[in-house]
Parts: sequence; structure tokens; C-alpha cells
Amino acid sequence: MKATAAIISFLLAIVISLNAVAQSSLDVYSNGGDKIGTLKILDNQGTEYVLVEEISKIFGGTRQNQPLLRRVTLIMMEKRIVVTLDRNQVKINDNEYALSKPSANLSGKMAVPIDFLLKILTRVLGKRVILDLEGWTLEITDKPFDKQAEREADLGITSRVSRSPFRMIIDPGHGGFDVGARSKTGTLEKDLTLEVAQKTKELLEENEGIEVFLTRNEDRFLTPEERVNTANNLRGNALLSIHFNWSPSQNSQGFNVFINSDQIHMASDTSTVSMSGADMFTGQSKRFAGEIKSRLSGIISTGGKDKAAPLTITNGLFMPGVLVELLYLSNSKDLDILSGSDFVNTVAASLSESILAFSRAVASQKASLEND
Repeated sequence: MKATAAIISFLLAIVISLNAVAQSSLDVYSNGGDKIGTLKILDNQGTEYVLVEEISKIFGGTRQNQPLLRRVTLIMMEKRIVVTLDRNQVKINDNEYALSKPSANLSGKMAVPIDFLLKILTRVLGKRVILDLEGWTLEITDKPFDKQAEREADLGITSRVSRSPFRMIIDPGHGGFDVGARSKTGTLEKDLTLEVAQKTKELLEENEGIEVFLTRNEDRFLTPEERVNTANNLRGNALLSIHFNWSPSQNSQGFNVFINSDQIHMASDTSTVSMSGADMFTGQSKRFAGEIKSRLSGIISTGGKDKAAPLTITNGLFMPGVLVELLYLSNSKDLDILSGSDFVNTVAASLSESILAFSRAVASQKASLEND
């Protein structure tokens, strides 16, 4: 009975997934420039996926579907790759690696998020790969997958093309019926986050080489999934989610900067992944958070803590992401800072300078890698 139930569950997941829509395709090239195949790109709730079956066909090896175990096993280059339905951990022999999203059944077939090509395929082939999401190509290079290449893959910086212009996604927290925190004078977090975001966007747009998009530009409610999907669909280079804070304690004041914590996120899973920086954008997110902290510290003297937490806004996000809480609406000293006539302009200038510094660092890092 358990076996039958497992098969039914597996087949049901396939039927449910039939609404996946092919957005585009990725042409795969050898180092010599010969086209060796095409991978369909499927959209699954805003995240780009590729089919395991097509990966197997293009790169050789054998594939074994195991519906009772809810998994597919590939044997490629004498390596055993295990992809399990609804898990974001993929096994290569005895080692596990975390992807940005779990595997899924799309169009009736097992699929993996596109960062599988950066984090798993390159390890299996033993070669660096160049994933170009501007030109929709994947190139297998002749460069070995060494320690430097491993670091690049896990940071998600193996794309040949440095997007021009840099696309910044700013997410004003809350909105609509979700008002967020409220001060004793009635000031609402949702209004403050939108005001700061709009001013930051205005300042950034004075600079060449950068495009800025807001997840919301009015007082309306968005789910975390809608915010993430908006950022991914716009192919942003980074996301900044703006919030304010509240606490029953008057000792809580100042700003905080958050990035996602993989260790906390994976604690809900029964498996143990002994790998640092499992999120492919962790390094870049830390760099972005550092730029914000160094500048905000000049205008908000208290707080300034770097924190890691399982952030909903980064779940499925295919870019570096940082969440900043600017002030505590519950703290009287913070409210004095907020009431200053130039607070919004000052904090927006600080955030825009942080974003510009981060965009320059990313461009410099990519240029250095491309010239290696």
C-alpha cells in the first residue's frame, strides 16, 4: 500500500506541474564553438528550470527514473548524481550541494533550477562553464574546475556578460492591508518604506549604467513570492528590501542589516549539508550588506548589526539579496531621527551610494574573471 501511495503521489505531482510554460531556450556550445544541443528553459513560479532528461541527453551518461524513491539518478563521467523531488540538495557521489530552489516535476518530467548548471554540471564535467543569461548560451570551456572555479560557481558569477546596465530591484516592505510596524504617533511602516524606496530610485536614476525597479510603487499588498518573482523576471543584479522595526523594549534602536542564512534554512531538512556558502549568492550578499552598513553607520549611530536569518524575501531569489531595517518605530530616540526634516533624503542618499559601490564592485570582479 505504501508503494502504491508513493507512485500515486509522484504521478499526481507530475499532473499538477503541467502548467509550466517554456519561456526560452539555452543553446549549449563546446569550447570549440560547436553547438552541441539546446536546453528548454521552463518557468516555475518565477524561477527558471531545466529538464534533467535534456541535460542527460546533451552531456551523455545514463538516467534512471525511480518513482518509488521520488528521484532520478544520473551516471555521468563516472559520477553518480541523485536528484530528489522537492529537495534543493543534489548528491554527487557522497557529497551534497544546495541549489537555489527544490527540484520539481514540470511538464511531466523532473526539472532542476538553472543554477544546477553552475553548481552541479561543472563539478561533474570537471570544467568551467560560462552561463550567459543575456545571450541565452552555455559554453563548456577548456579551463579546469579548480578551487577558483568552484568559488565562482558557488557565487554565481560565471556569466560572461556583465549586464549593462546594472539592474537594481528595490523592495518597499509591506503595503496594502499589511501596514507593518506602527509608531505611537500613527506613522506606518508601509508608508515609510515606499517613500524611502522612491527617493532612492530617484537618486540612482541620476547615474548612467543603472536601471532601478520597485516591486511596488503604490500602496498595495504583495506576497513574498510575488516580490521574488518580480525581481527574478526583471533579471535583477541585486535586491534591497527596505523595512523599519518595532520592539516592546526601549533598548532596541538603530538599524540592522540582514542576509539569508543557509544553515538556519536547512535546519528544517533531515539531511546535513557540510558545505559553507551553500547559497550561491552568499558572498555577494555579504559584500552588499557591508556597503550598506558602512554608510548607514554615518547617519544612524546605533544598531548596525550584521545578522543572518532565514529570509522569506530571498527564498528562490536568483541574485544577491539584503534586507535592511532602518529604525525602530517603537523607540523614542529613533523617532526623533525619523522626524528630522531631511531624514528620507539622507538615508536614501546613503542607500543609493551603497548600491552604486556594490554595482562597481560586481562589475570589477566580473571583468577580472573574464580577463583571466
